[in-house]
Amino acid sequence: MKKLLIVPLLALALQSMAQEGIIRKHIDGNFYSTPIVTNENKVVIASHNKHIYMLDSVGNVTSDYKTNGWVHATPKLIGDTIIGIGSYDGRFYFFQPNGQFIKKIKPGGRIFTEPVEMGSNLIAFGNNRGKVVFYNMHADSIYRAKVSRMVHGGPKRLADGRLAIGSNSKRIYLVDSAANVQYKYKTHGWIMHSKPTETTDSLIVVGSYDNNVYALNQQAELVWYFKTEGRIHSNIVQLSNGLLVFGSWDGYVYFIDANGQLVNKYKTGAKVVSSPAIVTDNMLAISSFDGNMYLFDFSGKMLGKVNLGFRIFSTPIVMRNGTVFNCTMQGDMVFVTPQALREIVGATE
Repeated sequence: MKKLLIVPLLALALQSMAQEGIIRKHIDGNFYSTPIVTNENKVVIASHNKHIYMLDSVGNVTSDYKTNGWVHATPKLIGDTIIGIGSYDGRFYFFQPNGQFIKKIKPGGRIFTEPVEMGSNLIAFGNNRGKVVFYNMHADSIYRAKVSRMVHGGPKRLADGRLAIGSNSKRIYLVDSAANVQYKYKTHGWIMHSKPTETTDSLIVVGSYDNNVYALNQQAELVWYFKTEGRIHSNIVQLSNGLLVFGSWDGYVYFIDANGQLVNKYKTGAKVVSSPAIVTDNMLAISSFDGNMYLFDFSGKMLGKVNLGFRIFSTPIVMRNGTVFNCTMQGDMVFVTPQALREIVGATE
């Protein structure tokens, strides 16, 4: 009988050692939203249970607000003083950094996208009625750019002040701050969550559900494209070494150069919907539907992984103390401290 107890006790001891520095919490709800970190090192995360939560650095809920619809959008820290987020209930909500409710507006249509700051007191976001909504917080006024079909893609403010955003019309739009559509480029698939990236070469790079990553110039003309075997939901992130990294529904994490040539790729166990997040000067994190958050160096070498226990839609974020936070579609939340990250990476060296 004593022999039978040795293995379970040893397994528990090893599990305890492996979990040191990793904090796991759970909320009943599905996380599709990507969280953000406030200046006070709080996590803001929204759920399909209609709630917007604020968590401290160890996962305790410090604030909780219920909307009237699923919250799929990513929140945004606006001007470092206000948290803004849209909901499926057609309203856009504003909160103080401590989570206290300020106000809500009803710009029309379900809101999937995160907002982007377009200038002093001006934000923009898309809705499901084929509109890009511009809201002046100071004047409390709304105006809109009409595009086409549902605007689900993440918005990006370009260096010249214009907005780049994708739509289910299979187009990427370049819109000025007066809501004039200046240029557009048609792909062969929806542009969903993929938020355009402006590279150091001034290219606008975005992923499409036609399995391709597109690089456009400032007039939305094609420069190059890179084909994968799966849909591109992920943002494309440029690293300090110039490489572009992203995930695909074919299960790979890709590293390509600024000319669209493959440098490296890594096969996960399922599709990759998550976007990359830069953790340190030479490490990034990206998650997969196989339930793992993967760590890579900037050359594309896989350094280690953390199992979160269920499919992961959200993008990891890095807190101000270096802890990496990620959550699953089943409501699991995981905080991985810098110490745990070092141990995970060290175990593969």
